Amino acid sequence: DGGYELEAMPEQELWVNGERATSKPLASGDVLELGHNGPMLRYRTYQNGTIPRRSMSDVFADCRDGARYEQGPLVRKTGIFVGGMTREFLNRTTLAFRFVVMLSLGGLFAVIGLLMQQNTLLEERIARGETETQGLALLIREGESKAITEEDLVKLRGELEGNITTTVERVEAVEQRFGAAARVVSAASRSVIFLQGSYGFVHTESGRALRYLEVSAPDNAKTGLRAGRAVTLGGDGPLVEIQYTGTGYIATDDGMIITNRHVAQPWRNEDFTAMTEAMGLTPVSRRFIGYLPGRARSFEVALAGISDEADVAILKCSDLEGVAPALRATASAPKPGDEVIVLGFPTGVRAMLARTGESFLEKIRGEGDLDFWTIGEKLAEAGHIEPLATRGIVGQVSSSVVVYDAGTTHGGSGGPVLNLEGQVIAVNAAVLKEFGGSNLGVPVARATTLAETYKASR
Repeated sequence: DGGYELEAMPEQELWVNGERATSKPLASGDVLELGHNGPMLRYRTYQNGTIPRRSMSDVFADCRDGARYEQGPLVRKTGIFVGGMTREFLNRTTLAFRFVVMLSLGGLFAVIGLLMQQNTLLEERIARGETETQGLALLIREGESKAITEEDLVKLRGELEGNITTTVERVEAVEQRFGAAARVVSAASRSVIFLQGSYGFVHTESGRALRYLEVSAPDNAKTGLRAGRAVTLGGDGPLVEIQYTGTGYIATDDGMIITNRHVAQPWRNEDFTAMTEAMGLTPVSRRFIGYLPGRARSFEVALAGISDEADVAILKCSDLEGVAPALRATASAPKPGDEVIVLGFPTGVRAMLARTGESFLEKIRGEGDLDFWTIGEKLAEAGHIEPLATRGIVGQVSSSVVVYDAGTTHGGSGGPVLNLEGQVIAVNAAVLKEFGGSNLGVPVARATTLAETYKASR
């Protein structure tokens, strides 16, 4: 029938399609191996009148079977297949075919590279968007947490019998027992300032302000809250405003105020700066005012100087000259074991509201206007702007920090730390909760140096 049968010579090995044989009729496409791991041949038949030519499918089949019948691990077989395909491609195809294949492969790799690049850029944009969204959500929550709602007032009524009132009563009892401390508190309180501030954000390149998207929120319109937290750099919605409180004190006869750097510029720290820069935003101060005990009206304050080395800053206000006595800095450094008094406004308006009494809370609750600024105005008009005094002992002193255990919390930052002579020894700066509520203050010498530098520059 025109076929062939292959017969092995005595003592010679013959393998057909990977199986040992002594005699085997051949079919087109069989793979012959002459001896174990010997030369391999492909047997093909062609129709009469046709020119034998190996197609790419034939080349692929040859390289595939050559690797399949090879003895060894998969890595070796893969190498044989790839090497065989490369040789066949370079030696058995026309230049035109090679050019077309190379061009196609080049186009394929280019498309794959472009898709990978676009995917990487998309992932970066998504990650950056998530970071910005989380950062903005954090900032908005921070601002909204300062608002006082009717629900807060109801809770504050209950707190009148709770921890804050108990603490105030305990402090008052201590002051009554220690006349010297009572006199220091009475004299110094007149010069301690309750600070209210707010800041927002503008787009660094365009200068456009960050705003809330316009929403309909009649139930929350008087609380300072927004129904949603969606913000935009376009439109004419309300400005995003992060509100905060702090403490300062009059340090000179011409009304210079000393406080913390993080009170004067609360956005000034590495993590916060990195976050806003990543979002393409720049913080800007919106409003900064202060209240003195016994005065019914607020006054504008402005940043005059800020330290790059210590957490202190200087504020200025022309309305304070001669209004209240300046608190003098101590001439000698404190020592461990010295008694100290810290004056400030910890927790801001909430602590003062809790000390006002139920009748005042009912009054402002009935008026319904409960925004951040109005609460401060009403407290001042009713004479409820009074700093909280706490006593403690100095635990450690260095050139950069004074550690003491007089209780305070956020909002009390920037307040004076006094000795029993009424002299300022430090500027209250931070709470160390992990060390049993110990606090850190910046030695007053750092603030004095900054004040002298500011005066010399004027």
